[in-house]
Amino acid sequence: MSQARISLTVSAALLATASHAHDYWFERNAEDYLLHRGHRFSQHQGEKEVPFDPEIITGTYCLRPNEVTPSPAVVGEGYPLRVEGPCIALMVTADSGYWSQTLTGTKNQPKDELFGVLRSWHALESVKRVEAWSERLSDPLSTDLEFVFSENPFALTVGDKLRLAVVFRGEPAQGVTVAYHGDPRGVTGDDGRINLRIRHKGLQLITASLEEPLHSNSADKRVRSTILIFEIQ
Repeated sequence: MSQARISLTVSAALLATASHAHDYWFERNAEDYLLHRGHRFSQHQGEKEVPFDPEIITGTYCLRPNEVTPSPAVVGEGYPLRVEGPCIALMVTADSGYWSQTLTGTKNQPKDELFGVLRSWHALESVKRVEAWSERLSDPLSTDLEFVFSENPFALTVGDKLRLAVVFRGEPAQGVTVAYHGDPRGVTGDDGRINLRIRHKGLQLITASLEEPLHSNSADKRVRSTILIFEIQ
């Protein structure tokens, strides 16, 4: 993987809540990674950097070279969040709390603290960056919503089909909407699988989201979103 490409980006726009779109992206720093948030790459207007409290991070998983079990990665304090590498694959999970869309904008607050809420949700997010192939990547690194590979993606080229599965708590996730660079491409089947055609070289950005109703005064639903990023040369 080219070290010149130090930045891999992910759009954290929830597919069902596109009105609130943040980008998360990793920048390489020697063998470590810096996790940023803002509006650097999406078409959604907003500040270039939107710092987050490291307390929203709920898990870090680093699959290191020559290892088969992911280990927790050490994270630093402050923003951007430093995550210790190197990793064949790195996954970060976050709970960014409750969000409410109102007539005056989207607020990072539960609906029972605001007036005139149009819709609200609890956002749980995960971001997975893959640097190189390992057979271990056929299985999830976490129990969160996550993409896993059916084959080595780095052996593919433009026009080939990428075979993936979406899993949640280690089980296939059925009926999950999957998008390729923001373009919805289908819904997972009973086995959690979906095939996507590679359209270009370089950065591959694949996202998925899963909703469930919440019987709560804080939000109408819980939205889990996951992002997979890797590069094809």
